[in-house]
Amino acid sequence: MARTRKKPITAARVERAIDTLAGVMATAGPDAPLLIPLWKRLQSELERLKEEEAILAAAMERVKQSRDQTAARSS
Repeated sequence: MARTRKKPITAARVERAIDTLAGVMATAGPDAPLLIPLWKRLQSELERLKEEEAILAAAMERVKQSRDQTAARSS
């Protein structure tokens, strides 16, 4: 039996999960409050992922600027 690779957890995937959960909550009636802990967990995971993505983007931008400055000095 072949193992399937897990898809990485991304902000976009968590956003879709939150959208799905919102739909479930909207139709859950009096049981909707039972889903609040899951909602909170997904929101917290989304915030963490967005922060990580922002840090990585800032690091890449910094490397690009550094290379551009080095290239300008070399010219």
